[in-house]
Amino acid sequence: YNVVSIVFGCIISFEAAKCKESKLRLDEIDDLLTTLENAYKLKHSPDILNKITTLRYEYNSIMSRNVSKLLVQVKQRYFELGDKPHKLLARQLKQTQASRAIHRIKLEDGTLLTDPDKINDCFADFYTSVYQSQGKLDIENMDRFFESLNLPKLPSDSAEALEVNITLQEIVSVISTLPNNKAPGPDGFSVEFFKVFSSKLSPLLLRMLNHSKQAARLPPTLYRANISLIPKPGRDPEVVTSYRPISLLPLETKILGKILANRLKKHICLIIHPDQTGFMPGRHMFFNLRRLFNILYSNHSKESIVVSLDAQRAFDQVEWPYMMYVLKKFGFGPLFTDWIEIIYSHPTASVITNQNISRPFAIHRGTRQGCPLSPFLFS
Repeated sequence: YNVVSIVFGCIISFEAAKCKESKLRLDEIDDLLTTLENAYKLKHSPDILNKITTLRYEYNSIMSRNVSKLLVQVKQRYFELGDKPHKLLARQLKQTQASRAIHRIKLEDGTLLTDPDKINDCFADFYTSVYQSQGKLDIENMDRFFESLNLPKLPSDSAEALEVNITLQEIVSVISTLPNNKAPGPDGFSVEFFKVFSSKLSPLLLRMLNHSKQAARLPPTLYRANISLIPKPGRDPEVVTSYRPISLLPLETKILGKILANRLKKHICLIIHPDQTGFMPGRHMFFNLRRLFNILYSNHSKESIVVSLDAQRAFDQVEWPYMMYVLKKFGFGPLFTDWIEIIYSHPTASVITNQNISRPFAIHRGTRQGCPLSPFLFS
């Protein structure tokens, strides 16, 4: 998978050359404008004025392109171009960086951390513990428990439909439907890059996935993730639990997850009870609310209560052996479950705080946030 490093290096070299060329042209235009403006003061020539106007337009066009690139980096989707783009950029960058900054973190003993490196280490330690497995499962107890549940089985034709090899058309289709303007994963490749070069990259991705299936693991770069932190509204920003982790995965991993998710969503409603509407295609929370209201208004003869439960860090606490056990109990075949095991075999993550990237740490449980397949696996 060295092709990724080679392509990335070529892109960096190309971009560096374009930036250098752009800077030289801006300096050249600046010198020309100074000369022409001095000349226009002495002689109000329409010819000189026309040259000044043309050069100013070119200068602002170059600055606008530079602003657009930087605004994409800070995930600003919409902006209005002002008279001085460099000032506009400075304001927006300052506001964005300030909103993401974590100035201090309070430890359990009350100690305040203000050093950016120590804050970063604190979050890395926290998520290392969050994603640490809580021990081996008792298979005998699980067998007894699931025997009493009478779980539905995936129909044989549905199970067979999930057992076909990944096709080139699936890869092309998934790339074309991925949303734009999303932050890239650790390798830096964006959705837009994959869309532009889809015809060339899709066959390479298919070869890579076929090789990964035979080797029972993905290339090491596809197991990495960067965790970006979003503050939860109304929570103390000095507490590590007050932030929602968003995993930025390599796009190749998301493409694989999306292919499997597209297959699974056609059949998952056959084995999930109608009362469960979360993440289910064609089902909506409104159905549950309507049923609740009907019960409340019709049940006058019995005393009743309504209980609302919220599972803390539900996505993060899914144990992988349990997840694989449940998939097999539902009747999923070996090819589909093998892909799940491959995706979850060796993932690592790093936490980003104050533009610092932590040391990588291993992940041993939890569905991968940011992966299109995760909501269905959790269900």
